[in-house]
Amino acid sequence: MLVISGVRLLHLYPPSVSDPVDIVIEGSKIIKVGQDLHLIYPEAEVYAPGGYVSPGLVCSHNHFYSALARGLMVAIAPSKDFVQQLEHLWWRLDRALDEDLVRYSGLSGASEAVFSGATSVIDHHASPNCIDGSLDLLREGFDTVGLRGILCYETTDRNGLEGAAAGIRENERFALALDEEKREARKKGIPEPLVEAAIGAHAPFTVSEDTLDALVQVCKTTGRGLHIHAAEDKFDAVDSRYRFHQDIAFRLDEANLLGPKTIIAHGLFISPEEIELCNERQVYLAHNPRSNMNNQVGYNHAIGAWKRPVLGTDGIGSDMIEEAKFAFFKHRDAGGSLWMDSFLAMLQRGNEILEQYFPGKRFGRIEAGYEADLTFWDYDPPTPLLAANLAGHGAFGLSSRYVRSTMVAGRFAVKDRRACFDAEGIAAQSREQTKRLWQRMEDLR
Repeated sequence: MLVISGVRLLHLYPPSVSDPVDIVIEGSKIIKVGQDLHLIYPEAEVYAPGGYVSPGLVCSHNHFYSALARGLMVAIAPSKDFVQQLEHLWWRLDRALDEDLVRYSGLSGASEAVFSGATSVIDHHASPNCIDGSLDLLREGFDTVGLRGILCYETTDRNGLEGAAAGIRENERFALALDEEKREARKKGIPEPLVEAAIGAHAPFTVSEDTLDALVQVCKTTGRGLHIHAAEDKFDAVDSRYRFHQDIAFRLDEANLLGPKTIIAHGLFISPEEIELCNERQVYLAHNPRSNMNNQVGYNHAIGAWKRPVLGTDGIGSDMIEEAKFAFFKHRDAGGSLWMDSFLAMLQRGNEILEQYFPGKRFGRIEAGYEADLTFWDYDPPTPLLAANLAGHGAFGLSSRYVRSTMVAGRFAVKDRRACFDAEGIAAQSREQTKRLWQRMEDLR
């Protein structure tokens, strides 16, 4: 048993700031919250860091496979549009990945996530020359670091029909293996895995009708939802109308792929009618503002029309406070009327996805019965921090540099800014692996 003593609770949305309280944790769960609880549990370990504690931050769309692309030193041909950018850079990168590169991409991405205060990452993986078992390799990073996650493989036809079939098999294999692992854990009374599975797909312009049918079947077989890129660029929306005579969302809905476990990443060129349909189906829209800006695909002016928007990074790290700020400032720059509280709500809403994929577990509040996924802050603001002005602190003050500790399922991944895993070793090995990745990318020219 652990008592976190004398901390102020910080709920980003709905906003609230408490007086100092104690949090009692047993196993992976919070069992009690109140004042002076350390006196009631005198034999418990006590941790009294001061500052604030919030529910853990969730990155609702990421690509750890790009973790070793930072500072990329590879000759990349100029691109006249987004599809060429995919061909010249990102699809070339994912084809260069082998087993060790997938492994260290996952380790590096997970390490950075917990230092940024993220306790959960929903990842969308691609490595077309290393598909079979790739999600196990990626999972090693989550397990080593102690990060919660939902993983999937990006099914696509762009590498041929066999590549598409292999992507389907990998999604199904990983999901069913997790089901068996959870059953065994319950029998033995040991903790269940920190990772779950979704069913992944790349943009619809790379997914044929046969592959879409296969995705439908594996979603049914596994009981998971679809995690898909869609309408990131106008080309995707136009292609759907030209080849399939339907808008993307209606095509997916006709296949029964829209529902409360569905995550659509980007959605910049989804029509108002499609948004209405997605809202009816309770679909999540993962907004990735930094990636959209970097790829010059435009701004999602309809973000306020979605009922279930969440925040992702699309591979640009896992600093979710930074992402929320970019989302807010880009929205303001585009003439939008939403205040920062709306973007903190998007960040908070990622916990709803976790509850869809980890049935029986509760996330996103510091209350009895919730999972002890927590972010600790040593933020000491020069102005009062209150529920009424928390959004202003989120926009103009709070940042990941104030993250002191990160806890997942009642265990510290980072404590007092020191990793509870070999972060230095991961970084050193990742730098060595990066040299191989960059050379392999050069060889694919």
